[in-house]
Amino acid sequence: MHDEPRLSALAVGGRGRSGHLRWVDPSAAGRVRTVTLAAVVVLAALNVADVVTTQLLLGHRGIEANPLAGLLLASRDLLWVKLALILALALKVVRGRPRLGVMGAACFAAGIYATAVLSNLLVLHAATAA
Repeated sequence: MHDEPRLSALAVGGRGRSGHLRWVDPSAAGRVRTVTLAAVVVLAALNVADVVTTQLLLGHRGIEANPLAGLLLASRDLLWVKLALILALALKVVRGRPRLGVMGAACFAAGIYATAVLSNLLVLHAATAA
């Protein structure tokens, strides 16, 4: 007998009654859902930070490089559109089957937004220091 954790804990087993792949370790599905929801919460916070820092940059004669975001910023709907999309994602995560791909994508998107917020903060720092 092996006392080491099985590497297949996050892998999928055979097909269930519905034809969907099932988790070998059911607790792994819960962990995937938890990590995915945490990434979605972080993504929401970073989107708020992105909008706030972008607004601050616009106050320092900055420009929005994304034309769609520029239109939504002008109408003051950008934050609400972003949060509505994230809410839809969160509902899908809560109601749907846990998926490793969604978890990875949510974590990746959070990393991208963290980079965007950091970039905004660095540009804002340079703009206020000048």
